[in-house]
Amino acid sequence: MALCRATDSGSAGFQPANMGGAASSRATTGSANIPPAQLDRAPREAARVVMIGVDGLGARYIPWEEMPNLRALRDEGTCVVARCHRPTASAINWKSVFSGLPPEIHGYNKWNSTESSIEPPPSALASDGALPDLVAEIRRQRPNAHTALLYSWGGLGFCLATNAASVARHYPGGSHIGDALAAYAGRDSSVFDEGMRQLAKKPLFMLLYQGQVDSTGHATGWGSPEYTNACKNVDANIGRFVDALRAFHLWDDTAIVFVADHGGLDKGHGGKEDIRVFEVPFLVSGGAARGMSLREPAMLMDAAPTILALLGLDIPAQMRGRAAVDP
Repeated sequence: MALCRATDSGSAGFQPANMGGAASSRATTGSANIPPAQLDRAPREAARVVMIGVDGLGARYIPWEEMPNLRALRDEGTCVVARCHRPTASAINWKSVFSGLPPEIHGYNKWNSTESSIEPPPSALASDGALPDLVAEIRRQRPNAHTALLYSWGGLGFCLATNAASVARHYPGGSHIGDALAAYAGRDSSVFDEGMRQLAKKPLFMLLYQGQVDSTGHATGWGSPEYTNACKNVDANIGRFVDALRAFHLWDDTAIVFVADHGGLDKGHGGKEDIRVFEVPFLVSGGAARGMSLREPAMLMDAAPTILALLGLDIPAQMRGRAAVDP
C-alpha cells in the first residue's frame, strides 16, 4: 500500500511507504512522520462510516504540516493517491464516488450535471431501473438505519439519492464558483456543526461535504496562500468532529473515509491534462479501520464499494468499482 506523506521539507506531496499503527490522540504539528510498519490483520466491520468529501483538494496540494488533524487520520490509518475520472469536474466525479460507475456509464458529463446525458447500458441498472447508488443501497439493506447527508454545494444533491437518506441537508448561500470565500467557509463549518449533532443518533452512514477549497482554487489558484487557508479551515472542522466522535465514545467502531473529486492547475481543472488535476487523496481511518490497508491503483468509483465493504454490506453487481480494502 502507499502512504500519503508530506515531503521532508513539509511541503505538499506524496511519497510511497507502508504504514499503520494504533490509534492515538490527535496529532500536533511535530508528529507527521511515523516509522513504516507492515500490517496484515483483516479489517473488521465498522458500526458506521463517516465520509468526508472535500471538493478540489488535489493530492499534490495538501499542506500536511498545516493540517495536523488530517495528518493524524493519515498516520493512524491508510492513505493512497487515487485517480479521478475524465472529464475532471465536480458532478462527474462525485457521481462516480456515489454510484461506483465511471462517467462513460453513469452519463454525467459537466461540472454541474443533474442527470445522465446518455442512456446507461441495461447491465448497469438495478431491478428498479435506476443506476446503483451508495445511499440507496444502504437503505435497501439496512432500512431502519439512520443516515445523514450534509453538504454546502447544492449540485451534490443531484449526484446521490438524497431521498433515501434519513436527513439530507444543503447549506446554501451562493454559487459554487466565485462564491464569497468567507461565506463558503461558514457553510462548511455549519455542515460539521450539524454532523456533530447527528452523532447523537448514531448514524450508520454520514456524509460531510466541504466546498470552500475548490471555490478558493477557482478564485485565487490551486496552491495559493488562500487555498492553503481554506485547507486549514477544513482541517479545523475535522479536528472538532474527531473530538466529538471521541466524546460520544464512537471513535473505536467508526471508519472515516476521506476523498476529494479532483485537483487543479492555476484557477481551473476541467479538461486539463496534468497529473496535478487527476491525483486525489483516498484515506481510510478511525478506530474501526485500525490495521486496514488500501489496494492500489484506486479510482474514485471504488469509494462506494469500499464503504459498503466497511459496513459489511453487499456490493451490487452493477457497480464497476471495487472495494479497495481487503475483504
